[in-house]
Amino acid sequence: MKYNFLFNVILLIFVVTSCNHKKPCNQPVLITAAYDTIIQVDSKVMMEANHLIYGVNVLDTLDFSLKKDNNQDNVTNAKQGFKNDSLIVYVDVNKANFHTHEINISELSPPPPSFYIPESQEYNQVYRDSVFLEVMEKNKIKNKQRLKKHYNTLPVFIYNQSDNNRVIVPSVINGELYVIVEALDKNNQWKPIEYNKVPRRICISDFEYYQLKPKHVMVTSILKYSGDYKTKMRVKVLNDQKLYYSNPFNGSINYSQFDTIQAVNDMNTWFSDTTNQTHSFKKKLIFLDF
Repeated sequence: MKYNFLFNVILLIFVVTSCNHKKPCNQPVLITAAYDTIIQVDSKVMMEANHLIYGVNVLDTLDFSLKKDNNQDNVTNAKQGFKNDSLIVYVDVNKANFHTHEINISELSPPPPSFYIPESQEYNQVYRDSVFLEVMEKNKIKNKQRLKKHYNTLPVFIYNQSDNNRVIVPSVINGELYVIVEALDKNNQWKPIEYNKVPRRICISDFEYYQLKPKHVMVTSILKYSGDYKTKMRVKVLNDQKLYYSNPFNGSINYSQFDTIQAVNDMNTWFSDTTNQTHSFKKKLIFLDF
């Protein structure tokens, strides 16, 4: 009797452990792109979030060297079929040698605005076009070089577990995703180690929503940080003002990454009037506090 009880306890532990390690979705094969440099981020400060969408409606394989496919099956103009109970966010920590390019649009030079006319100088269309082409050519070269500079990252899967299409609302900041990384501090509290850089002015025009097919995934990534503080980490995702959290995973950071930096203090000052609906919304976007 005693041995039967002990056997049942061991069996129960095995079953629970197996369930805890069960992956919530069939993950696609990820083929990393060509590179000449891989950077390991050992940041001493809170980092700006920069999480690109590398694939939409991925099922079996995603080749990172191919351009993101934005065909009509991947986008929609309406939130039809939107529900808040069908998305799973999963970080795959088993991809030890994974790396991505993590291009940030802020690294590229903006083209000169068409409405700008220098004082005491007549508007010259030919001159403006030449400047525009020069900037775009420099960006093309910079972008090509940047694609070969990768970071150690972890893949993140956003899985549609339902039997219907689901909508992912893109970020009004950069058109990608609302994603930040959080970690447990010494008080066992989840705190952000990344922030969203929210500009004072956001030009919101008509845009398309991402349409995620049933049993398919959207693929993004997060930086694989290093540091002297070992802790649990997770990914926080905002979709249409509803929050999703990934599976917790082990990681290392520097404890100073919890400290609020000046850029965040500046944004808190800009959007301090929370009675203003726009200010209140922008302030929430900094750490996805919804």
